[in-house]
Amino acid sequence: MNEEKQSHYIEAGRAIQKARKKAREVTRPGVKINTIAEKVEEVVRDQGLDPAFPVNISIDDVAAHYTPTRDDDREIEPSDVVKVDIGAHSKGFIADTAITINPDDSREEMIGAAEDVLSTALDYVEPGVTVGELGDVIDQEIPDQYEVVRNLTGHSVGKFTQHAGLSIPNYSNGSDYEFEVGDSFAIEPFLTDGSGKVKNGADGNIYKLERDTSVRGKAERKLMSRIRDFNGLPFTTRWFDDYGARERMAMKKLVQGDIVHSYPVLNEIKGGTVVQAEHTVILTEDGKKVTTRE
Repeated sequence: MNEEKQSHYIEAGRAIQKARKKAREVTRPGVKINTIAEKVEEVVRDQGLDPAFPVNISIDDVAAHYTPTRDDDREIEPSDVVKVDIGAHSKGFIADTAITINPDDSREEMIGAAEDVLSTALDYVEPGVTVGELGDVIDQEIPDQYEVVRNLTGHSVGKFTQHAGLSIPNYSNGSDYEFEVGDSFAIEPFLTDGSGKVKNGADGNIYKLERDTSVRGKAERKLMSRIRDFNGLPFTTRWFDDYGARERMAMKKLVQGDIVHSYPVLNEIKGGTVVQAEHTVILTEDGKKVTTRE
């Protein structure tokens, strides 16, 4: 990993560290999730960077892929188990992290378990360790009263690519891929008191350009010109200053034409509560660096 590439990963990680602090500050009862998303993303932009994807604010049995719309008026409740998943990029090089916040601390033990599992995984991973071995270590660390969510995984990150091809399951999948110097990836255990699997739910408010192609309608062309600015990274309509009925129809056509992918919200299949912890790691000639951890 050359020095320039490494510096961009580290810069993105520093911005994320500040965004994590802001998320903990503002995720309080009575605060709208819209406000949380805007304030956390603002921290990233204040560092001169851009979000790598919309802040995910997924509550209770929602495991991932929920970000508020502009008019979302949901407020945090004391018992909510709130996963805040945050991404930033520097020149395309991504830092990805997640924390779980529960204002009344009723799920403190469960959240602590996820953080402990992540800490063990971060200590263990190094060049020469296989994906399967790491997954087995994670699985063995999970307390008996919880299940790992088996169809959500960690992943490699690349330039302008949030999920860069390598999946890192939180259980042993037998993969003999060996981590090596130059790798960059996120480790993210999801634990649940439910079944250990998620399913697609309602349409979310997170999108990604799938095919950069010409389109016919004026509204679709205008929308596509804005979407291209995200360089293939996920985005949300909340980031558009003007997004009315015409733009909603244009987006619907782009999704139906398989030009834009719409991420569905992911729900635990038996309604179990889900918690998440995540950090990004780069393996360099100078050793392992957890870019999103202070």
